Amino acid sequence: MIESLSAILLAVALDRLVPDRHGIKPFAWYRDWAESIEEQFNGGKRVHGVGAVLMAILPIAVGVILVHYILGQLGHVPRFVFDVVVLYLCLDVYRLGKSANGVADALDAGDLHEADEHLRELTGKGAPHATDAAIARATVEGVLKQGNSLVVSPLFWFILLGPAGAVLQRLACILDLLWGHRYERFVNFGWAAARLDDLLGWVPARVTALSYAIMGNFEDALHCWRRCVGVWSDINSGPLLASGFGAMHMQGCDITGESGEYDERSPELGVLPDAGHVRRVVALVWRVLLFWLVVGVLMTGAGVFAG
Repeated sequence: MIESLSAILLAVALDRLVPDRHGIKPFAWYRDWAESIEEQFNGGKRVHGVGAVLMAILPIAVGVILVHYILGQLGHVPRFVFDVVVLYLCLDVYRLGKSANGVADALDAGDLHEADEHLRELTGKGAPHATDAAIARATVEGVLKQGNSLVVSPLFWFILLGPAGAVLQRLACILDLLWGHRYERFVNFGWAAARLDDLLGWVPARVTALSYAIMGNFEDALHCWRRCVGVWSDINSGPLLASGFGAMHMQGCDITGESGEYDERSPELGVLPDAGHVRRVVALVWRVLLFWLVVGVLMTGAGVFAG
């Protein structure tokens, strides 16, 4: 436990002190490789997608396990350094905050084009409507979801499975972004990638949603979680967004549309998002991270003294 916590603390510190990784984009090559695998495997059937996911993930996960084992045979320090570096490459806390704050700064300056560019950098797509509120809301949603996929989930799987777990989670997330059945080309082929990402994110997403409640308005967050989780079809996005919006007082959860169903587009349901909400959601993610780091330190300290 002490070793894992030490690795996590150092990885988070590295992410803060060397956020740009000296210009290295650790997963850029993986996207190119995944696209080449898709070109060879995509026959329009689910079984092809399963094979492609195995081909894209297993060699790397096994490689990480082997390197971790070999370095462990050489000594404790090389293995520990390897664990820290791998987790550092899988985390992306600072980049998440930088992109979101870039949106907020552009909104404050009235530059919607620049704000939308920062939003694309953050989520890979722009806002559905080129308005301040639409861009701010899309940014808040992106940060709430990536607070799980880029922060809590890598830490969760690192604690359970070591560096291979963090790598597995990150690769599954990338494959879902590339192959997830959102487009006709990937309707069947992307099923396996989407389901794997859902599976690996299921528990961490609910831990993150609970963390948003603890670090925000607990009562409103849980109320929105119960009432509005079904608004979003994604099984992991629902808890994250419902709890996050409630924790930030951004969502009215007792109001429904004319049809009796909840309608997130109705302006009466919540406040009009702005740059301030973007900064607040970044702060919320940081509070969640610090909360779990403190919990880890206290639990480790209690174990040491009890022993």
